[in-house]
Amino acid sequence: MKNVIFNFTVDDICLEGYSTENHLNSILDFCDGNNIKGTLFTVPVADGVSLEKRPGYIKVLKDAIKRGHEVAQHGLEHDRFEIGIPPEMIMMLPHEGPARKFLAENRNRLALEHTVKKIRKKLKTGKDILEQNLGIEIKGFRSPAGQNCPNMYKVLVEDGYLYDSSEIFQKGGWDLLNDIDEPWQEFTWERFLNVQKGGSMLEMPISADYVWYLKQDKYNRALALAKHDFNSCMESGVPMTPVCHVSPIHEGDEGLGFKLYRELFEYMKNTNCEIISGTMSEACKNINI
Repeated sequence: MKNVIFNFTVDDICLEGYSTENHLNSILDFCDGNNIKGTLFTVPVADGVSLEKRPGYIKVLKDAIKRGHEVAQHGLEHDRFEIGIPPEMIMMLPHEGPARKFLAENRNRLALEHTVKKIRKKLKTGKDILEQNLGIEIKGFRSPAGQNCPNMYKVLVEDGYLYDSSEIFQKGGWDLLNDIDEPWQEFTWERFLNVQKGGSMLEMPISADYVWYLKQDKYNRALALAKHDFNSCMESGVPMTPVCHVSPIHEGDEGLGFKLYRELFEYMKNTNCEIISGTMSEACKNINI
């Protein structure tokens, strides 16, 4: 029987406009109700406010940890270009117009700013904020909007992160949002090996976001993509690591984001494989490279 490592991940915790405490609690209840452990990628300084000044979120996150979920780091301030440049498919999204303009005018300057020294300082600042306010060791990282550069990965490896999850394997999730119809990508073990950065850190690729403000007219296509990605992971042995965002999963058409995951979970149960669901840190123990 084949095994599929399934990592349910949530982004943008604390980020104004994309996260609320009530929405986060709702996701945690959904995970608990489906025996899923989540990894919560949290913004240390969101909208200029450090986590230490957000007692409500601290309470929710500490409760999540007690319930068996994991908190990981999501950049420092969620600035679009704080430690790298997002991939083109994300920069093409309709709401990224100002960021596209900024990048076109400042690409060379940004390249000079993404030094090892500056990136290390930002990541350490964010990591310290999370650890000091939650009383845990932060082991994992995901960059905001998939941004990356070689020096970002260099710092993550050298500074001892257990895993990063910033690479995106399924462009189709963002093609759907951009109304682009192209063949879906396959997940292969060779691709998985090729994104590894060396050292003891694992790169755990993002599968896709299937539920970003999900509308009825895109529901069937999004569910078919999620099933395709699961099948691809089942065949290849690559971990499946979908991402959702705290408020966008709630704010599409009524209940569709959670409906998609319920249907996906049912589909997964009916396949001839064992589903290994855990936090990202737990998943790292089950991967041999």
